[in-house]
Amino acid sequence: MKIQGRDCTLTVAKDGDFIPLPYSEETVRTASKGYSLPCVIGGRNREKRIETKKEITGCFVTRLEALNVSALFLLLFYNDQAFDIYTDRVFEKKAYKNVLVRSFELRATNGDAFKFRFDLRGSEDSYEDSWPGNMPALSWERGRTYHYNGHNVTADLKVLPLIYKFELTGEYTNDSKYQITLYFPMSTEFYPSNKKIDRLTIPLDVNDGVSLELYDLEPLDDLCDINCADTVLCFQKFNVTSIMVLNIRNEKEKLEVVL
Repeated sequence: MKIQGRDCTLTVAKDGDFIPLPYSEETVRTASKGYSLPCVIGGRNREKRIETKKEITGCFVTRLEALNVSALFLLLFYNDQAFDIYTDRVFEKKAYKNVLVRSFELRATNGDAFKFRFDLRGSEDSYEDSWPGNMPALSWERGRTYHYNGHNVTADLKVLPLIYKFELTGEYTNDSKYQITLYFPMSTEFYPSNKKIDRLTIPLDVNDGVSLELYDLEPLDDLCDINCADTVLCFQKFNVTSIMVLNIRNEKEKLEVVL
């Protein structure tokens, strides 16, 4: 992302590791909360606002790449552990300390890059600060971007004709809650189906051996049609009632993250 011809940066820092991200959007900020006192009728005093607290909120959107995929999913695994955000917006450099993940969305359309959105919330120890004077330059290095192939998705070991788009969401409140929406053309090879899916596998990158597996998907509602001139398009939502697992299996890395 550029402002006035210069690259902006957003970096996640946790346990001494700094992870610059290729982000396309960020709204991280300190927001104030409070209440308003109405003005006196007939008086000259304007309405006053009483501030009761400040909290860090907002989100950032990044692409999945070979250099960040494990770090991003580990943020979800350790969702109860705080981390820092460093933003360089050209006109200002801000540090948001001790933030937590409130929720996330992983989405992709066939042939496009995976987009990962993290919604943030503050903790009791959160605060906003400027960059320290000895902070090194935090520049993002371009890595190989992961692109989604909707022809490689499998349900219960059977390759589906085409899942041209999906949206996976998760919330972290008292309990973790995951939900996925699948978009697909109507097909007698697999759909229409309102049955439970025991295991859904979404390859994130075949070359690096990276995949995402979701277990025990229960449909939330019936199939819904989308008006389209040349085919019948549908989508269906599922609750993920069991675990979600990120698998990385290649010569350099072997990792399993169970969410």
